[in-house]
Amino acid sequence: MGRVTYFFNALWKFMKGVKSNHFNSMFKRLEFILILSYYITLMVIFKKRLIPSDLYTILGQVQAFIALYLAFRYRYLGLGLLISLEIYQTLFLVKELLLKPSVSLFAGLISLFITTILATILAYLSNKQEVQKNELKRLAITDDLTNVYNQRFFKSNMDYEVNRAKRNKRSLGLILIDIDNFKKYNDIYGHDRGDSVLKSTASLIKVAIGNSYTAYRLGGDEFAVVLPDSDQFNTIRVADNIRTEFEAQREFCFGEGIGSQISLSMGISQYPDKASNRDELISQADMALYHSKNLGKNKIHFYQDVISRIRAGISTDHRHLIGVFRALLSTISAKDTYTLGHSERVSNYAVMLGEALNLSLKEICVIQYAGLLHDIGKIEIPKNVLNKTGYLSDEEYEMIKLHPVYSANILESMSDMDQLVDYVKHHHERFDGTGYPCGLAGNQISLGARIICIADSFDAMLSERPYSSSMNVDEALEELRRCAGEHFDPQLVALFVSLMKIKV
Repeated sequence: MGRVTYFFNALWKFMKGVKSNHFNSMFKRLEFILILSYYITLMVIFKKRLIPSDLYTILGQVQAFIALYLAFRYRYLGLGLLISLEIYQTLFLVKELLLKPSVSLFAGLISLFITTILATILAYLSNKQEVQKNELKRLAITDDLTNVYNQRFFKSNMDYEVNRAKRNKRSLGLILIDIDNFKKYNDIYGHDRGDSVLKSTASLIKVAIGNSYTAYRLGGDEFAVVLPDSDQFNTIRVADNIRTEFEAQREFCFGEGIGSQISLSMGISQYPDKASNRDELISQADMALYHSKNLGKNKIHFYQDVISRIRAGISTDHRHLIGVFRALLSTISAKDTYTLGHSERVSNYAVMLGEALNLSLKEICVIQYAGLLHDIGKIEIPKNVLNKTGYLSDEEYEMIKLHPVYSANILESMSDMDQLVDYVKHHHERFDGTGYPCGLAGNQISLGARIICIADSFDAMLSERPYSSSMNVDEALEELRRCAGEHFDPQLVALFVSLMKIKV
């Protein structure tokens, strides 16, 4: 029974390979039928003697050419069909020779024999060339270390998958995966052991997702899984399968000690439910991954549109603000994609602090809006200044310092949201009075502005910017503690650090 199953599995695999290699388009299928029909037609003409004998030589040359083309174009498949047909034709010629020997029939037999040898050689060379071409293609799109697809193929294939999902009106899931504590493991045990972690992780991901979905290594310790025709429920299920498989094999693959601290953080988004295009899908999954990393490792986080969250909690009096917020965020996103993701994260951190302080729902909502819109004034700052990689000149720095004022000016039209304007305008004030734009100090700075200041600075320290490299969570929390009493409200810093320690 096992041999029969193996045979049918091998046959099915062979047939799938033939289809993908030779018949993956209508043109290729029509071409094959046409060539085979020509060859068989020539055989019939030859057998039935439908043309004068003087034309047999020309007929034989045409038939030989078609035979060689069949072997070249369809390799071993073409050769197999060719040999089957030529065995039949050989038997016919042998029968004719026995009944009525002639030089022309003998020459035709020799010609068939030579054609078969040449077709065999041609099929072999053509197949070898195709194997080499496929291997080069595989190497170009495969990560050398982990043997999963690389970042370059991820980008091109995402375009294809999003377009296919749009055309067929289907869903597309994306999971971004980051290995927690990989840098610590790599620093302690060395790059060889670190490479082993990457290879094992890639293998575990491939096992967990099965054959229906595709894994990629995006660089460093980050991977991705693309899930065509997958709804939100299934995408989360697959992510949970990955984590379950990883945790089940962790001790075997990585050992104890630091190896036991290795885990996976994942960010998920979905097309078209959340994202409307490829870039949005990747950006949203990346923001969700960032949330998983910094609000507790070894987590799976599904991207939640901040506007949707605000809509769920906003009061009836403020419903009209939803459209305003969305328009403002779209404007800043078009100019600076970093600022959009940063603002969403700042909003999350600020709400976390507000809830820990037991603020009223109304106060927390205003803090949430302020976190989301605190940098909206950057739309007035030239893009070359926002994205400058070197040090800012005094003039450029003064320009940057105006963005809280610009933000406040934009939001002042919301006459019933004075607190929002205050929080946004003063989120760069410092506790010791050396901040801007008004030089307020201590409790002169509103509580909401002090909260946004901590959330904004913490996320900025964790983010890779054109002008500075990122810190890890522990380094950023230590920097908050160091600057407490000068830059930040020390009581709020102590509370924020304790909250983040619990989550991380």
